[in-house]
Amino acid sequence: MGAAGTLAALGWTGASAAAGDGPRPRARRAYIGGFTIGEYGLPGLPGIGIATVGADGRLELTGWRRGIENPSFLTLSPDRRVLYAVSQLPGGATGAVHAYRIDAGRLTPLGRPRSSHGAAPVHLAVHPAGRFLLTANYDSGHLAVHALDASGEIGEAVQVVRHRGKGPHPVEQRGPHPHMIAFDPAGGRVLVPDKGDDHIHVYDFDARTGRLTLAHRTPVGRRTGPRHLVFHPSGRLAYVTNELGHSVTALTYDQATGRLRPVSHASVAPLGLDPRNAPSALHLTRDAGLLVTTDRGLDTVETFRVGGAGRTLTLLESQPVTAKAPGTRWPRDIALDPSDRFVYAANQAGQSVSQFRLDPSSGRLRPLGPPLEVASPSCVLLL
Repeated sequence: MGAAGTLAALGWTGASAAAGDGPRPRARRAYIGGFTIGEYGLPGLPGIGIATVGADGRLELTGWRRGIENPSFLTLSPDRRVLYAVSQLPGGATGAVHAYRIDAGRLTPLGRPRSSHGAAPVHLAVHPAGRFLLTANYDSGHLAVHALDASGEIGEAVQVVRHRGKGPHPVEQRGPHPHMIAFDPAGGRVLVPDKGDDHIHVYDFDARTGRLTLAHRTPVGRRTGPRHLVFHPSGRLAYVTNELGHSVTALTYDQATGRLRPVSHASVAPLGLDPRNAPSALHLTRDAGLLVTTDRGLDTVETFRVGGAGRTLTLLESQPVTAKAPGTRWPRDIALDPSDRFVYAANQAGQSVSQFRLDPSSGRLRPLGPPLEVASPSCVLLL
């Protein structure tokens, strides 16, 4: 399958295709991951939350998948029939990865958990062909590649790679901290933003064996702390949030060589505000007209207008996730509904999930009502 075919298979389409396709259906269900052992001395959730998504976009909790510790990040298989979860164990312990078959919304364990081969697994990604699961372990700096069988069950690890860099921040960059794994649109490379060494690591990926080979390391900027990355639908641009640099960087991506080049930076803090903040996740609307991210410290959701042929970002709005004081909510993750109409923020310290309606023309966010009360959430996954 060529790059265009892979893009279509992954749901990435250009602006012209998106306009012709008409509105996408909204999500019907949501899964909420987080901490069963609540951080910051707060109560923990019982497991993975299962929720319905109403016609108005509001979430309603309907049950829990118990029996997993600290499922702080969740992802889906390409066919959307299997849910994968990390188990981010406390105290520097080696974590685990779990698989669940999705059956009418219920989650049934699929096989047995496998070691994440590192401490504090924080992100998962499945190769577009569905044969391999990749995990980023934040504390220890390890990446693990697990084989998946035809049912989606997790097999043994086929490779474990460790990052070894560090950065100038005396606390946050004492060692490597890979924070996310993103496949490029063609599925032939893996991009890993590393908060600890201020680089995005680009690996060639062998889809037959599952093995990674380091190709490039792109510096994003000294003391920026790159965290999460998303590709532009064209496949020729990418955007990364910088946790320590309180910014979003736009980069060009050479599809032939895999090389990245930063071209612009945009602050997530409006002018005049003290930028003691930490951006986390980010998403693009289908037409790549808007970029949505969230910020901890300011405790806000930001929308940016994407311009300059995708190379520039202009801050449109910074919406508080709740009416509570900044610094007390800590929105660790956001989810953008497939219809581009709703945005959800998992407020880890705020014990809640905020819900917004997004106006795709203006970029404005409007709260859908009171946040959904959930103990220590850190991830929202829509289906």
